[in-house]
Amino acid sequence: MSARKMLFIILTLALTLRGVAAVIVTRHLESTDESFLIAGDAAGYWELGQHIARGEPYQLLGRPDDQLARNSIPRQVPRMPGFPALLGFSIWMLGDNPLAARLLLALIGTLACLLVYRLGSQLFSTRTGLLAASACAISPTLAGSSVLILSDTLFATLLLAFLLAVASLTRSRETFETRPRLTVAALAGLAGCAAVYVRPGWLPAIPLFALFWVVGSGSRARAVPEVGVLLLIVAIGLLPWARRNWQRTGHPVLTTLWGGPSLYDGLHPGATGASDMQFIVDDGLYGDPAQTEYTIDQHYRAAAWDFVVSQPATAARLAVIKVWRFLKPWPSAPQFQRWWQIILVAGLTVSLYLLAVRGAWLHWSSPWSWLLVAGPLLYFVALHTVFVGSLRYRLPAEYSLWVLAAAGCRERGAP
Repeated sequence: MSARKMLFIILTLALTLRGVAAVIVTRHLESTDESFLIAGDAAGYWELGQHIARGEPYQLLGRPDDQLARNSIPRQVPRMPGFPALLGFSIWMLGDNPLAARLLLALIGTLACLLVYRLGSQLFSTRTGLLAASACAISPTLAGSSVLILSDTLFATLLLAFLLAVASLTRSRETFETRPRLTVAALAGLAGCAAVYVRPGWLPAIPLFALFWVVGSGSRARAVPEVGVLLLIVAIGLLPWARRNWQRTGHPVLTTLWGGPSLYDGLHPGATGASDMQFIVDDGLYGDPAQTEYTIDQHYRAAAWDFVVSQPATAARLAVIKVWRFLKPWPSAPQFQRWWQIILVAGLTVSLYLLAVRGAWLHWSSPWSWLLVAGPLLYFVALHTVFVGSLRYRLPAEYSLWVLAAAGCRERGAP
């Protein structure tokens, strides 16, 4: 069977599984009279999407039944607008219909599988691309999470687009000399910027990838202008959002004003490595008219770092706990603790880890190839030594890691 037919079957399977998951999740929530499976973040995203669809100010006002938001000041820079804009499009086109939004996310998750195929084929071989896409298509965690009202799947797709463009720039001079490299660098910048508009934590990773490419490039004279174009596109792309934030807050805010509370969530007395925003209710800062969104963000940032300085041993212990929660093969969330869920997810994740390690070993002499696809996971591991750890935050990095795992399936020396 040709690779094109195999790919068509894989993508059809991926879309079918995600479509079924969208219906199952929707019916389950309807039967329990709940709106979202992971209510806190999803409710905020949905509210912002509604504001966008209706042409209302982009801010979180909170629902009357939301304990964290009740009587709080409007949060005008709470989230990056990328994912809410997607939800706003769905709401504008099809109304307040979560199932429609989940089906749209199913399409995006299927697109992610296609990009995994392209990335694996470009870095390793067509067979590797097909194997990686197959694994992503049938993975219960990736298929199930694709249809949740969360930013993970959209971010993963944009991340893959960024990696694919960067991979094109790393190909040898003989196979990629005549193509417009600066155009590809600009496309990488666009994809990277779009990913930051969905998940701001990706912003520091972009210059890290760029620096690694310059250092490892066979031609720095060629790589430096390409990296310059990539970084310039990211900077220009973020300017409209930064300008809007300046107008709203009177302060330079490149991403959001939720970083401080998120940082404190992972670094404070009593922190466990899991997310628990109860301190926002207890502190009551968002209900104090003397506070602003900016001053609250700065307060929690300072408090988090004061905790690290005053209790470095506790912070180090928390870092280990958070890394374990991030990498743990089975889920920590209480709604996913059935024995068959634990066995299914753990078995698949352990296989992913072992095959990825073997893939890196087999391709140790070509470090750029395996580091490119393993890089997101390594970056997020480091990031979540500071922020809270969870399987959910690992999922976007699993797509590209499956490329390395697929590369680890072949015999050593085989094409």
